[in-house]
Amino acid sequence: MMIAVRLRDYLCHRQCQVLTTLIFFGICCLVSGVSQESMAAEPPAAQQASRPKIGLVLGGGGAKGAAHIGVLKVLEELRIPVDYIAGTSMGAVVGSLYASGASAAECERVLTTVDWNDLFKDDPPRDEISFRRKQEDFTYMAKGAMGVKNDGIHLPKAFVAGQKIGVFFETLFMPVAGITDFDRLPIPYRAVASDLETGEIVVLANGRLADAARASMSVPGLFPPTELNGRYLLDGGIVMNLPVDIVRKMGADIIIAVDVGQPLPKRDKLTSSIQVAGQMIDIMMQANVRVQKESLGEKDIFINPELGDLGSTDFQKGKEAADLGEKAARKQLEGLRRYAVSEGEYATFTARHNMAPGQSPPQTVRIASVTVDGSGLADIPKEYIEGQVAIKAGDVLTREELQKKVSLLYGIGDFERVDFHLVSNNDGWDVVLKPIEKPWGPNYMKLGVNLNTNFAGGGTYNILLDVTQRWINELGAEWKNLLQIGDHTGLYSEFYQPVTQNGRWFVSPYGKAEQRFVDFYKGNDIVAEYRARELDWGVDVGAAPWSYGQIRLGYTGGVLNPDVQKGVVDLPSDQIHRGGVRLKMVVDQLDNVNFPRKGGLARVELYAARPELGDDLEYNKLNVRLNKVFTYGKYTITLGGQFESYIDQPLPVYDEATLGGFLSLSGTSADQLRGQRAALGSLVAYWQADTSIIGDLYLGWSIESGNAWKKDQAMVVDDLRFGGSVFVGFDSVLGPLYLAYGQADQGMSAVYFYLGRTF
Repeated sequence: MMIAVRLRDYLCHRQCQVLTTLIFFGICCLVSGVSQESMAAEPPAAQQASRPKIGLVLGGGGAKGAAHIGVLKVLEELRIPVDYIAGTSMGAVVGSLYASGASAAECERVLTTVDWNDLFKDDPPRDEISFRRKQEDFTYMAKGAMGVKNDGIHLPKAFVAGQKIGVFFETLFMPVAGITDFDRLPIPYRAVASDLETGEIVVLANGRLADAARASMSVPGLFPPTELNGRYLLDGGIVMNLPVDIVRKMGADIIIAVDVGQPLPKRDKLTSSIQVAGQMIDIMMQANVRVQKESLGEKDIFINPELGDLGSTDFQKGKEAADLGEKAARKQLEGLRRYAVSEGEYATFTARHNMAPGQSPPQTVRIASVTVDGSGLADIPKEYIEGQVAIKAGDVLTREELQKKVSLLYGIGDFERVDFHLVSNNDGWDVVLKPIEKPWGPNYMKLGVNLNTNFAGGGTYNILLDVTQRWINELGAEWKNLLQIGDHTGLYSEFYQPVTQNGRWFVSPYGKAEQRFVDFYKGNDIVAEYRARELDWGVDVGAAPWSYGQIRLGYTGGVLNPDVQKGVVDLPSDQIHRGGVRLKMVVDQLDNVNFPRKGGLARVELYAARPELGDDLEYNKLNVRLNKVFTYGKYTITLGGQFESYIDQPLPVYDEATLGGFLSLSGTSADQLRGQRAALGSLVAYWQADTSIIGDLYLGWSIESGNAWKKDQAMVVDDLRFGGSVFVGFDSVLGPLYLAYGQADQGMSAVYFYLGRTF
């Protein structure tokens, strides 16, 4: 009986255990099911917290950096969010734009359509720079000026000052102008630069985004160093061209690194000293890239687009580079897809990425205030600068107009650059301008050269030295001295004294001593020649109320000593005294004096010689010259007209009107036609065959018609002579260079090699 009871109790206990176990198991299953359901319904934010952080690294490479845009397009297509960006040089430009909230499409639109060749040319539109600086373009000067100081000659710090690029970046990053902590950008960002003085890596994590981009891409020699926080910064590619370590320190778990570097060229491609020097820089850059590349792990992605013949200066091929970058990224689709997220998750990233006021800078800017920071001025009064600023409070300007008006201040010619900052407020934008004087100024020296030959024994050469002292006083007085040596030797000195703060009215005394040879032709033969030794002096009063024109009125006197070298010339045997009144009016709106693409030029000069003013004779001479330029795409047509004539009394032989030479009845020699009156009409057309940072190439032709008439000859159409030319032109740093063939009627022809102005 006891055994039966105990067996019953045992079985009951076991049943309870089994029941308890079954209940516990059911609860576990239920809990497990609820837990799995909860995980399935977990909000995207929680999932996002669990995904790896993606860091994007964009390497430097000049124009090749446009390939980064193609990579960005693929990342957007695959829905791969970017959590951190670090970039160097052009990679810093693309990276900063994407980090500021722009889409890949917007990056492509901006960076592949902007005229980079124009950005690398600092000068503002020539038709709007000061007229005083325009005049220097007609003395066949080479581009660029050297500074003259007590301790010797000083050169600019770089080939390009980067003025236009700085203004372009400032307007480009307007949507994030108020953000100075790069961690607060839509995507946290770092730019890499190098310290010129110490050689250290400088990681830019705050400040102005435009300044960071400019500093990171300041290629040594091409751009000057950018001064930020007391440091002189240059292109970061020298020390870290692929900043993998930087983006990893920002917190990235996975690295997507894009290197646009290419294999080093072999010895057969290294045919010049410039290429050898470039190879040395590339070797250093590839060494630091190799270190960064070796730090990548198995889960990281490395993209190296095959860019073929695309070079660092091929900015006009930006779209092609972007396409090649996209092609390279698509080869990595398998690895990239691991980091793709759902549409919902990517929408969250996109919303954060587009937190900037807009992906594009505003089309118009309302100016709330304008301030000039005078801390960069030494010789130039701040009040003068304030009077020259074309931006006014209340203006509503397009970005292009704003850039243009800042460039006008730079066009005064005395500044290394004009820093330009925009600060947003409730009333619009505050503009802060900081002009920085050229450290190698304010005294400058320029060299120029003029060469021409017709390969038939006729030709001239001249070398010119221009030394100008600027800002002698607070009104901006200048003392200009020109020394010319060659077939036409002389010295010209002018003291230009503005008499008002804005510089619109001036007084200008001057003096000139020169020696030149004057030829007289009969047909194609030189039948007489005399040497003219001349001393002139005078003083003008004038006005330059606009950037496009000037008017002068003044007395001019002088002494001419003719010395006949060959043949017979109707000249006095002793000194010729000169004295009279000269009126000169000039309107100059040409965009380029070498190969203009738009604008026009008008010159009118009237000289009245009078015995009561010291002249041996009484006569009047009128000289009028007009040019108008029309451009259609790459084709340009210039219509020109020229007229010289006596008024009432005949001109003396030493002041007669002349024609002849290249584009002045091409096929003839310089000044071959001579008379009391001369007229010329011309049509010059050329096609811009190629453009680059170092110069532009043109192919062209011309048709000209005109003649010179004696006093008793009527100016009739039947007497017109005709000429024309075909030419190849190059707008070089030394000036316009031509190789031309000209042919005129009466069997005249000539081949010209010409270095110098044609206007």
